[in-house]
Amino acid sequence: MTTPSDFWLDAHLDLAYMALERSPEAPNLENEADTSRFAITRPALERGRVRLCFGTIFTAPGEEAHEPWGYRDHDDRDGAHRAGMRQLELYEDWEARGWIRIARTREDLVLAETAEGPPTIVLLMECADPIRTPEEATEWARRGLRMVGMSWSHGSRYSGGNGRPGGLTAEGRAFVQALDALGVAHDVSHLSDESVDDLLSVSTGPVASTHSNVRRLMPENKYSIRHLRKDHADEIAARRGVAGINLFGRFLAANRRATLEDVVAHAEALAESFGRTNIGLGSDADGGFGPDELPLGIESPDRYDRILEALSQAGWTLEERTAFRWGAWRSFLDRVPAFDV
Repeated sequence: MTTPSDFWLDAHLDLAYMALERSPEAPNLENEADTSRFAITRPALERGRVRLCFGTIFTAPGEEAHEPWGYRDHDDRDGAHRAGMRQLELYEDWEARGWIRIARTREDLVLAETAEGPPTIVLLMECADPIRTPEEATEWARRGLRMVGMSWSHGSRYSGGNGRPGGLTAEGRAFVQALDALGVAHDVSHLSDESVDDLLSVSTGPVASTHSNVRRLMPENKYSIRHLRKDHADEIAARRGVAGINLFGRFLAANRRATLEDVVAHAEALAESFGRTNIGLGSDADGGFGPDELPLGIESPDRYDRILEALSQAGWTLEERTAFRWGAWRSFLDRVPAFDV
């Protein structure tokens, strides 16, 4: 596959969540925002040449229940469904307005490789509670859902999360099989260790890590459970998965501002499992934090190229840097059967 020479692919952006947080009554990312508070708008993505990204449907139970993305608890199937559907419909509305293109087919992915038209969004669900039953996954896939992370921190009715230990539930195992049958990919970010083990033992479909870093580089950090364990990284890599670097500073360094050197260190450590051509970006930029919590010097998408400069200084070849910028995730998407519609 020929990859574009100048574009970026970001595998994790909470676009609908960010828009609802900023303006629940008229959510959009069209206007410039206060750059001291927000890194991501559509103009910012355009300046950074981010032509393709994974846009999340992010929902959360419990203390977030009063928010547009919230619901009561994991048993609140209808509340979770409403919260998730609101974000799906928001993406569909943006597409109708010509602001984005939702990638449903292989042809849509190819269109993302040109400079024409709006940016392309791959729909990624972060916490699967909005899908009320395994059978309902069919309708979500029909409308464009192409990747699912079963849990956010709090877990879900299907799995444990990084803030709630436990493996897949019986319904979760059926849900994995339903997604595999639909050809929808799995995201292990936020899953508990037990749920990652179970997923890898049950699933026969494509699996990746969109926005987790390296656990052994953060041994004393309270977020360490949020990152990939070496044996999990090895197994996902053996299944031709890809790993995305998360740019949240506290996921890169402890007790100080993260730097480009920290980004490189995590990329190098992930490459021990995945190889350098299967590492990409999963920035999570603006995922509930501001530009001041991104690494120093890359506070916005138009500075992503500085990561490539740092990787070059660390000895990464042009082919490896191109994979980080675009090719690793783009090749992974070619292995997701759900695009064959």
